Amino acid sequence: MQQTTYTALCFQLPQFTQGEEKDTDIRWLPMIPAGEAIGRDKRTWFNNNPDAVVAAFDSKIPFDIEHATEIKGPKGEDADAVGWIVKLENREGEIWAGVEWNESGIWRIKDKRYSFYSPAFSYDSQGNIIAMSSAGLTNKPNFIVPALNRLTTNKDNEMKTLPIALCQALAIADTATESDAVVAIEALKNAVTIALNRVKTPDLNNFVPMETHTVALNRAQTAEAVLKTIEDKEAEGLVDAAIAEGKVAPANKDMYVALCRSESGREQFESFAKNAATIVDDKQIKKPAQPAGKTTLEPHEVAMCRKMQINEADFIKSKANFNK
Repeated sequence: MQQTTYTALCFQLPQFTQGEEKDTDIRWLPMIPAGEAIGRDKRTWFNNNPDAVVAAFDSKIPFDIEHATEIKGPKGEDADAVGWIVKLENREGEIWAGVEWNESGIWRIKDKRYSFYSPAFSYDSQGNIIAMSSAGLTNKPNFIVPALNRLTTNKDNEMKTLPIALCQALAIADTATESDAVVAIEALKNAVTIALNRVKTPDLNNFVPMETHTVALNRAQTAEAVLKTIEDKEAEGLVDAAIAEGKVAPANKDMYVALCRSESGREQFESFAKNAATIVDDKQIKKPAQPAGKTTLEPHEVAMCRKMQINEADFIKSKANFNK
């Protein structure tokens, strides 16, 4: 069963210029896109056989106002034409119409009373478009087909498209209009301006000037050196205190100072010094004169012999032999 629709595809009307007002001028307009066309109400039609649509055109068809031919005509009401479609062509799957406008149509377009148009066509139960029925000026169309919105009219009354390479370079759809291209170019220019401004005035939350970084680094290194000096003095002070208490031999001072330079080492040494027995007495003790040829041990040597279970006489002999 064949049906007819009168709110199909919407296109913006071209503007008339001086010298283009003769009613014999044919202006070519895209009517039906190639392949699938989906409307605002989600209905879908298919232009899969454009040659058949062109072949079905056997006489000129009216270009009216608000699809009066389809709505008012069957009721016997006035459905005046503002132009006539006198030719149809298949252009790479799209259906294009050659339109001759009358004075009424030219006036309505030039006076900007209407800015869009849409075709009415017949289609079968599967939604396949089979023939053009009419076209109408309208300001409230059901369908807008982006694939045709990029078309503009040049001074020779011919349609031109944006180059595909330009669309790709601007990252816009190949169906874009010239105004879309201008918007994309302006967006790129704005992005470049923003980038340049960021270079001149960077976000200090993300970037630090080299001079500021150098000053901060120098201060950090200086503070680190001062802190190390303080820590070394604290470590040396801990060891000196242990030596004064007779718990560490002076000969082992450097070893214990190195140990105390780390926090864990310092804690380990403090625990050791707190619990260690006194093995060295650095106080000046007046010693009695020793008989000639008799050797006695220092207090720390006695403590060491006891700790290592060495006979004092044997240690004295070993010490005498070592000092020869």
